[in-house]
Amino acid sequence: MSRVLLLASEKPVPLLEPRGTRTLSAGGTTVTAPGFSVSEHTYYQAAVEALGFAMMPFRAELDLTPREDDLHLFTAYIRESFSPGEALELWSLWVGDGGGERPLYRHCALRDLDMARLRLLCEPQYEPDYTGDFPKGLISQICLTVTV
Repeated sequence: MSRVLLLASEKPVPLLEPRGTRTLSAGGTTVTAPGFSVSEHTYYQAAVEALGFAMMPFRAELDLTPREDDLHLFTAYIRESFSPGEALELWSLWVGDGGGERPLYRHCALRDLDMARLRLLCEPQYEPDYTGDFPKGLISQICLTVTV
């Protein structure tokens, strides 16, 4: 199972090379990884299409983490790339076994895009699995529509 984080819009969006680096630590290991970026949607593109969710037509992949620096870079990117009144969709999609079948839809204005909403997109959210195949539950598919 893999997660794909997408920005979908009604117009093509500019791609953005990684901004800076991030230091990540887990289990006593520290690594340096590229920072926030926007790239062509290539990762599991066929699997995303197979989900059959209605999305805005132009899609790009996001490398985004729930960190203050990424939040600031991302909101600046949106302000530069979109005009007031335009909307965009942020999709957190889980492809493979264990992903939910219906997206959870949320909405906010760009001024309200905060760390809690970023965590909603970047960290697994679970919903009940009534089959019992996934004891923790199914990982929710999420669409956050942001109005600039």
